[in-house]
Amino acid sequence: MEMPALLAEGGCTVDIFCTQNSWVLKNKYYRNSIIANSADEKEFVSELLAYIGNHYFDYEWIIPGDDGIIRLLNDTIVSEQWFYKIMPLTKIENRSLLGSKAGFSEMCTRYNIKTPKYIVYNESMSAQEIGSQIGFPLMVKADRSEGGFGIYICNSEPELQDLMKSISEKTNMVFQQYIDGYEVNTELLCKDGHLITYNYSKRLKTIGRFGVSTQRIYSKNTDLEVELQHIAESLGLNGFCNVVFMYSEKDGCYYLIEVDVRPNSWMYYGKYTGNNFSIGVQRIVSGNYKLMSPSSRSKKEVFVALYKKDVYRCLVEKDYLELLKWCTNWNFRWKYIPFYDAGVLKATNKFLAFYYKKFFFEKTEREFRALIDQIKFYSLRLAGLGSN
Repeated sequence: MEMPALLAEGGCTVDIFCTQNSWVLKNKYYRNSIIANSADEKEFVSELLAYIGNHYFDYEWIIPGDDGIIRLLNDTIVSEQWFYKIMPLTKIENRSLLGSKAGFSEMCTRYNIKTPKYIVYNESMSAQEIGSQIGFPLMVKADRSEGGFGIYICNSEPELQDLMKSISEKTNMVFQQYIDGYEVNTELLCKDGHLITYNYSKRLKTIGRFGVSTQRIYSKNTDLEVELQHIAESLGLNGFCNVVFMYSEKDGCYYLIEVDVRPNSWMYYGKYTGNNFSIGVQRIVSGNYKLMSPSSRSKKEVFVALYKKDVYRCLVEKDYLELLKWCTNWNFRWKYIPFYDAGVLKATNKFLAFYYKKFFFEKTEREFRALIDQIKFYSLRLAGLGSN
């Protein structure tokens, strides 16, 4: 929902193609909205392609913003001309990367990108063979997993056997070495395989073990700069990307574990970390593809939290301490509340109020009713004793 503002601040005129309930419509920084007639993903893609066909030369930059839509577009588009017009890659030969864990792992091998040891599933494999080749603990990833769903960790052969029995769709499932360390997130802006700017952060809080992150610590760290340039050029990245590594404290190495070729909410907040993606967009518009180094004024570490997602996490997980920090502006986190757009702010507060009522008010109401029932019970009991 932050992307129209980011692009508009970068000098772009923005149109949105989306469903009628899309969060991106809450943002005021767009010119036109084109509402799809259907929320069904396949029909949505058909409508999108038809619209692009009728307005092919009206847009200089098309940015798919959803993993599922990117996969369907990749499955649907045959023409190289259309692929390069719509998809966020400049190398069609790397299209197996888009939305496929198996394709991602194979790209890493092809371009000599350090990634955890892995095996792509085939029916002849037993849990014992997989464990002997990868070792335990290991990660199991469904080929088209996203948002933390379809990702598992197994600590032993019996656990892996039980998991395999429970998974019905095993096509191109990936078994991956578990890296003992911490996760490093990098957001990238690329143009034709050139790295324009990037962020470096460690996650603090997530929704669930493998779900989306809601708090991060950003730092001015250039350890991965050369590797990110190699990844951008090798894969042909073209647009906004989320590139995730695991840092192994044992061997001091970074292992690439994920590349999502789409924008995310964190990119808007680069203005607070010394890596303003809107300025990166301005450079692309002007034809300047040189790497933009972080501002020399940027602090060593910057705390960033996503207002909507982190308060939601606090409500779901009953994280009262972090909720109190939002109430008291701890770490100056109020600057991440979307005051820049009244529509986004109103919609976000309405969303959070619904879950506040769901997780707090309804619970309090139930507890109050239970208390009243207890009082009635003891009142009747006392009344019975009095009559005796």
